[in-house]
Amino acid sequence: MRTRTRIHPYVVPELAHRLTAYCGAKGLTESAAVEAAIEQYLDAGEKDNALILRRLDRLCRASAQHQRDLEVTSEALALFVRVWYGHSRQLTPEELDAGLRLSAKRYQSFVAALAETLSKTSPRLVADALRDAATSSPLTDNTPSTTPSRSR
Repeated sequence: MRTRTRIHPYVVPELAHRLTAYCGAKGLTESAAVEAAIEQYLDAGEKDNALILRRLDRLCRASAQHQRDLEVTSEALALFVRVWYGHSRQLTPEELDAGLRLSAKRYQSFVAALAETLSKTSPRLVADALRDAATSSPLTDNTPSTTPSRSR
């Protein structure tokens, strides 16, 4: 009973010479080299699938981190807006024009500061907030509280 099946593939002469030279240098039979190559070719799909799954898993974890960062940023913005509205006063019609000019000037300063911060490689707000949250508790925080000054 035979344990192997004979096949008769045709290849270009240059490939046949390369196969012969390779087998001679490695001390393999041509059958062993061709069998290993065919097996590797046929099993490549399974190995590629494992590689793709690992990469997808890494991308999924990165996406989850981005989602978490976005949620923290959104909550920080929402908290800021709530506090800002709670501490700001209603402007009279006479003060509104001056207030709009001042707010435009402050906004330009904010954009410049933001551009400078984003150009640096320092840790971002989310990383700072998460690190600070892990190391302190609002109930045990001993840092002096400062009320931001409001200029009108």
